[in-house]
Amino acid sequence: MEEEVQFSRRYGRNSRKSGRNSRKKSSGNRPVVSVIKILGNIIFACLTIVIAFLVFFLVQSRLSGQPPAVAGHQMYIVLSGSMSPAFDTGSLVLVKPVDPETITEGDIITFRGTGTSTTMLTHRVIGVNKEGDLSFYTRGDANQVDDPIPVAARNVIGRVSFAIPYAGYVMDFARTKKGLLTIVIIPGIFVIILELRNLFRYAVKEEARKKAEIQK
Repeated sequence: MEEEVQFSRRYGRNSRKSGRNSRKKSSGNRPVVSVIKILGNIIFACLTIVIAFLVFFLVQSRLSGQPPAVAGHQMYIVLSGSMSPAFDTGSLVLVKPVDPETITEGDIITFRGTGTSTTMLTHRVIGVNKEGDLSFYTRGDANQVDDPIPVAARNVIGRVSFAIPYAGYVMDFARTKKGLLTIVIIPGIFVIILELRNLFRYAVKEEARKKAEIQK
C-alpha cells in the first residue's frame, strides 16, 4: 500500500510538472505565432496594394492612351543604359511636366524625338540655348558625345523627379497577357480566397459565440 501511495504521489507530481511544462511551451510559442501572423498580414497588405496600383495604372493607360500617371508624374520605362549610373535599363522614371523656362543645366529631362519620331528620350541637360527659340543641349551620362540635335522647348515632356530601379521591367511585363495573368489575375484570386477564408472563420466564431450565449 505504501508503495502504491508513493507511486501515485510521484505520478501526480510528474503529471503536474508535465502540465506546467506543456503550458510553458505553448506560451513560449505564442510570440512566434504572433510574429508569423503579423508578417503574413504585412505581406498580404503589400500584395493587395501592388495589385491595386498595377490594375489602376494599366486601366488608366489603356483608357487615356497616355503613359500611366500618378501624383502629377508620368511614368516611362527606361529602354537603354545611356543614363547609367543615374539609372539603368529597366528602371521606371517619374517625369513631372514643367515649364521649359524653369529647366536648367544639370536637370534630367524626357523629350520627344525630332520630326515625326515617336521615340521618347531621357537625357541630362548640359546647356541651355536662349538665343531665339528656347532649346536645350543634352547628353546621356554614359555617352561620350552630345546629342546631335538640340531639344526644342516644345518637345520637352518634363523633368525627371526620380527613378525606381527594375520597376520598369515589372510594368512592361504586366502589359503583356502573360504578365497580366501572372502579376494581376492570379495574385488577385489568391487575395480573394484569403479574404473569403477570413470571412468564413469569422462567421464560424460568431456562430459558436451565439450558441454559447444561448446555452447560458
